Amino acid sequence: MDTKSFGKKLKSYRSKQGWNLNECSEKIGISTRYLADIERGDKIPKLETFILILNTLEASADDVLQDSLTVGYKTKSNDIIRKLNALDATRRNQALKIFESVIHSLK
Repeated sequence: MDTKSFGKKLKSYRSKQGWNLNECSEKIGISTRYLADIERGDKIPKLETFILILNTLEASADDVLQDSLTVGYKTKSNDIIRKLNALDATRRNQALKIFESVIHSLK
């Protein structure tokens, strides 16, 4: 498991909420030090705590775990598709041409 990536994702969700470590850990019901250890990738929470963290942060488990799961590329692909769909037609076509060029160069 990529604990560093996992911790970074949780920290990112905490930042989106606008909470510091103290505020967030209080809302979750864990110590500030424990949350900091998790965000640094030094500790992995047990399942119950993980679920509390996700619910408090309104975070998606598949997003937080995508770099640690072998099927994570599917989540990343879906995220890229959502981002492409948010672009206007011209920019979407530009992005697709770039993507196709990169794929071609990797063959």
